[in-house]
Amino acid sequence: MRYRRLDLNLLVALDALLSECSVSRAAERLCLGQSATSSALGRLREHFNDPLLAQVGRGLEPTALGLQLLPKVREALALTRDIVDAPVSFDPATCTRKFTLVASDYVAGVLLPAVSQQLARIAPGVRLSLRDMPVPRDGDVVSEALDYRRSDCVIVPQRRLNPAYPHVPLMHDQLCCIVCERQLQYAHGLSLAMYCAAEHVVREFADGRNLAMDAAHLHELGLQRHVAVALESFVLMPEFIVDTARIATVFLRQAERFAQRYRLRILPTPLAFPEAVQVLQWHPYQDQDPAMQWFRGLLLEQATLLDQPAG
Repeated sequence: MRYRRLDLNLLVALDALLSECSVSRAAERLCLGQSATSSALGRLREHFNDPLLAQVGRGLEPTALGLQLLPKVREALALTRDIVDAPVSFDPATCTRKFTLVASDYVAGVLLPAVSQQLARIAPGVRLSLRDMPVPRDGDVVSEALDYRRSDCVIVPQRRLNPAYPHVPLMHDQLCCIVCERQLQYAHGLSLAMYCAAEHVVREFADGRNLAMDAAHLHELGLQRHVAVALESFVLMPEFIVDTARIATVFLRQAERFAQRYRLRILPTPLAFPEAVQVLQWHPYQDQDPAMQWFRGLLLEQATLLDQPAG
């Protein structure tokens, strides 16, 4: 590579020549023949318009310019070695990067507050950008989030996993039902007949396609429920349950948080739903990114803590 007409490879030869003050010893150090080393010296002399090494008695001595160049050349080569040999490292304490994460408001409410608290404690310069699940143009939420929306990570239900992208299981949960605490007809539980006859509050995307896990399972079983209210947000569901006889089927961790703020009763579902598994996915080109590896590790760490009993 040339920079201002100088072949930068000659800097290594210049260091050896000025350090050894001998063409033969410089050749040994460079693992080159003497003629090649002499040729390199000739090209350096031509570029700098200076002998660089002058004959003094039987030996060679650096000229004034040679003495001036030697420490600068050594510094430049040392910096080059640092750049070439430096391992890719990541220090969360000094990071100022923004991580963009796509997830449902269920995941955002259950997992990400703890993640945000950890970021504030150990990586105060990191910015976290949360985006809701997109409506995919081709049916694939993962590619929509990672390729089209250029997000760093996406957390999706396992049934939405795209095997073309790296992935790891992140959260495990189960479905339950929430009802208003004042509705005495639910005081002793919820039968399947009551479940099917009741009005329901459900989550539904803006285009009308209900992608919720409970809706997909009920459809597979051939069961129908009466949808009274369809929302784009899990978080709003309690507002439409309180002081009504309606039912909502939600994730247990989220229901427990709802019950802390609303007068709700949490009930087991009257039929078995599959385990709810959320999967973390990211783009293959970020697989070895140290910052992304650290961030994914933080998400996994905090998700693991959810499974540990309080106290």
